[in-house]
Amino acid sequence: MSRPIQIVSTDQGPRVGPYIFGKTLGTGSTGKVKLAKNTDTDEIVAIKIVRKDYLENKPSLKKKMRREISVLKVLHHPNLMSLIDVFEIETHLFLVMEFVDGLELFEYLVRRGALHIPEALNFFQQIICGLEYCHRRLICHRDLKPENLLLDRNFNIKIADFGMTSLNPPGSLLETSCGSPHYCDPMVVSGEMYDGLKADIWSCGVILYAMVTGRLPFDDDNIQRLLQKVQTGQYHLPSNLPPDLRDLIKAMLTVDPERRISLQQIKDHPWFNSIPPRNYVQDNFVPPSEPILNPDPMILRSLIDLGWGDAQLIRNELARQGPSMEKAFYQQLEKHPMFHRSTLNPPSPPPEPEQATTVPSAMPEPPPPEPKSEADDDQSELAERMASVSVDDGERKEGRLVRQSSFRQGVADTGAQEKEDEANVEQAIQSANSTQQKSWFDSVRNYLTGQAEADKSDQDTDKRDEKTAENHEQDDAETR
Repeated sequence: MSRPIQIVSTDQGPRVGPYIFGKTLGTGSTGKVKLAKNTDTDEIVAIKIVRKDYLENKPSLKKKMRREISVLKVLHHPNLMSLIDVFEIETHLFLVMEFVDGLELFEYLVRRGALHIPEALNFFQQIICGLEYCHRRLICHRDLKPENLLLDRNFNIKIADFGMTSLNPPGSLLETSCGSPHYCDPMVVSGEMYDGLKADIWSCGVILYAMVTGRLPFDDDNIQRLLQKVQTGQYHLPSNLPPDLRDLIKAMLTVDPERRISLQQIKDHPWFNSIPPRNYVQDNFVPPSEPILNPDPMILRSLIDLGWGDAQLIRNELARQGPSMEKAFYQQLEKHPMFHRSTLNPPSPPPEPEQATTVPSAMPEPPPPEPKSEADDDQSELAERMASVSVDDGERKEGRLVRQSSFRQGVADTGAQEKEDEANVEQAIQSANSTQQKSWFDSVRNYLTGQAEADKSDQDTDKRDEKTAENHEQDDAETR
């Protein structure tokens, strides 16, 4: 999965291989994400630092992390976040990621509101382009939402956060409920088995709706009503939208997955082609046929993590004559740079974990933007307008875009996730044991109820503060 490395201290700060750490970009439950610079190439990257002890105590999270790394090794596309390298020491794992110097599509929508149709179409075309690359490799994202779509300085979309991805071969269904309720497929919200590729299309429909209206199609302060709206496809489609756009949104937000529009049909849709896609990357993906007789153990491990089966099953599939997805994944993994570089430094006793997260004082700033052509002037003006708009922190209204948390809820059958990873899920729902595990609905309801109570508490506090301020003003007036 990764290669051992030594951390050394320099005058500029701690170093992992050729990377010198900079400021902290974010902090999560498993560790930090830090800015870093490759001293060999001057490339600016983001390094996710993961505590191994945290993973060891959570086997399911460890498996999820290994699968995410394996998926990222396979995906190489301009609209997908790239994994550059993976290092490890005894205490920490370092994921070297592409650094996107921009902001989330979510933040952009909150600031801008409903987008102009050509701009929304440009973003949507890029999302579909990246998603098509994943789906042709039978990889479903399962957590598509504006928070997981990044915009770089040139307004290019990057699909990020592949922590909930899964293989979804033809004819198989998934059963692990995951994602964000407002963007989830009705089958997922209902706790039924589902096609992950079709679930991604539903999520894209919600995202498209949000981009052209500035609001969410499914929203309600009452949790049960929210989930019922998703399950029944109950939403309002503004009449002022172009007819072709309305038709596409309705086709994507079709509750019955068998009647829902396909990715190819989206690409052929009149609205999608109303403005020719810019820089749309054609994916001429064809699984190879030649046998692979002596597979690299490291690549074999990644194929297992991805869910292609056990080692012997994969070896047999690689050795036979004829095309197969296993061979396609093997070739993609074989091309990844990390499989062709030796360890930069010999393994040595790791330093204290704090060294891995110390912010150096001499960290270089990201490179300045490249000169823009005349064709980019409209994007530059858009960036200036975006920067001048403040985020509205007023009272929440139904449909308003608010940050959504993602959920991952299994079922009582302890082997369910393993079966899903191996794309061998039985076509029936195992009855959940309520004493062992809460349902998807309960998980969502408990979380959102807690959020609603917290919001109400904040509102009550604000009202008390306003009342106190009014009393102070009256006292001051009487004193004067």
